[in-house]
Amino acid sequence: MKEKNSFLVVGADSLVGGGLARALAKRGCQYYATTRRRETLNERRIFLNFESDEKFKVPVDVKHVFIVAAATNYDRCETDPLAHKINVELTPKLVDSLLQQGVTVTFISTNSVFGGEQPWPNEDDPHAPAIAYAIQKDDAEKSILKAARELRVENKLNIVRLTKIMEKNTSPVPSWFESWTKGKAVQPFHDLIFAPMSVEFVGEALATIGEKFVSGNLHLSGADNISYVEFAIALAKKLNVDPKLITPTTATEKGIHIAFKPRFSGLGMKRTTELTGIKPQGINDVVDYLVKK
Repeated sequence: MKEKNSFLVVGADSLVGGGLARALAKRGCQYYATTRRRETLNERRIFLNFESDEKFKVPVDVKHVFIVAAATNYDRCETDPLAHKINVELTPKLVDSLLQQGVTVTFISTNSVFGGEQPWPNEDDPHAPAIAYAIQKDDAEKSILKAARELRVENKLNIVRLTKIMEKNTSPVPSWFESWTKGKAVQPFHDLIFAPMSVEFVGEALATIGEKFVSGNLHLSGADNISYVEFAIALAKKLNVDPKLITPTTATEKGIHIAFKPRFSGLGMKRTTELTGIKPQGINDVVDYLVKK
């Protein structure tokens, strides 16, 4: 039997999963990725169907599994029963099965479980979920923790909550860049608050968490709790864009419904930093990543 030394990324085709896979590859780590697309299967891409009753068996050399896959669209979580089933029933069932197989597990969760009214909630602070997606992730956390306790393997599980993740093609960044190139103004929202991180930072941080496995609750967060107006100003400054090409407005003024509009988006990382050495990512580093050629 092979020695357990590989990682498994469930949801490697997603934004976060892709960033994690790249970080693992960069470090020379062996990893598998799951997929439902049979035509893409190979030695390292293995089939996993959440909706199947067949028990998923982890490759014998896997020591740690990252559960990145989820139904994350806010509107879908409000209306689609399958989204609820994926987040609240099928994913916890998979985690239970993985823990029974003796591997360590990282379950990816969200800052929205805190509701957005509490500034910089710490890893073990009480939750106050308000939207369907947050309620589903909160329910999933409870179910997963219950299973770990019953199996007496709490030391093999951690839950990592994330704030907003930015890639170069993440809206509204591409449209802002295009508008500025044409000398046109953009209209960022004052009433949309977030604590952005780059996908590169998140991938590297998760890889570190996998290598330095620490059980319990962990957080990955941007260091700055800012509005999209402040974010646009930071980007414009880096690109030497005329500040006049930023015309602040609000989602309310535009008549745009946004399901999750927190007053506070950032997460406290005291425990995470003490145990892993990972610190929140500053806005300047996020901007540098987004404008990097």
